[in-house]
Amino acid sequence: MFMPLPARVLSQAALLLISAIAAAAQAAPSPATAEPVRIACRALETHTDDELKVTVVVFHQRDEGQRSQLAELLRGHSGQMVEVQAGDGSWRRARMVRLKSCFGRGLLLLPAPAPFPERTEFALRLPGDTR
Repeated sequence: MFMPLPARVLSQAALLLISAIAAAAQAAPSPATAEPVRIACRALETHTDDELKVTVVVFHQRDEGQRSQLAELLRGHSGQMVEVQAGDGSWRRARMVRLKSCFGRGLLLLPAPAPFPERTEFALRLPGDTR
């Protein structure tokens, strides 16, 4: 036999559920308000193929303190588009890939010509991070 719950119990349960949802929404930062990730990197090798019109850059973080940030970015965004900033200040789009065989190294695929030579420092960010 079905026994309806008193209205007071239902309203308290509804308030508790709404409070829990509101607290969870405030605790989880939305992607729009998340802190932008900008990592200082160093090009270890650059290779350009003029016939294919592509440049490949093997890179790692410039500063030891950003090693874990780069590792997290590589694991979470391998195969995705990123932006790189060279010495002239302009941002260029590139595809970033995590090198599984080289711990802490990434690979960038960009349209040729290369935006910077080997051993050059550059900034790396996800598209939309404008900081």
